[in-house]
Amino acid sequence: MTTHVSEQPLSPSAEGPAFDSPWQAQAFSLVVHLHRSGLFAWQDWVAIFSAVIQEAPATAEESVNDAYYRQWLLATERLVASLGLTTAAAIAERTEAWRQAYLNTPHGQAVALSHASCPPTAGHHHPPRHTPVAISQAH
Repeated sequence: MTTHVSEQPLSPSAEGPAFDSPWQAQAFSLVVHLHRSGLFAWQDWVAIFSAVIQEAPATAEESVNDAYYRQWLLATERLVASLGLTTAAAIAERTEAWRQAYLNTPHGQAVALSHASCPPTAGHHHPPRHTPVAISQAH
């Protein structure tokens, strides 16, 4: 089977591109990949996504894409939990770790999950040491 790739970006509306941010494309492709892997029927996804849209409608402050992918992400979390691929507690724990990583990351630096437990040092990055450090006595 061949797949035709359109020259035009996918869009849930005529207002603009389908993905405003890389995470949106990743969330979208995750659901498609899980479906193509045979883990669920598409009508099951439609039911979950439709329920989330009803439960968590768009707000006045959101763009069309922001609302759509917020709902998509909530539905994805519900889907992977229902498939037993993870738990709601694990999702909450990882969400908190990313939140803490964001808070610990200085402005202008890339957010990395490793920043969740401690903020990076300003300026220099030193790889972790795998040998003990010898400290001499002061004379």
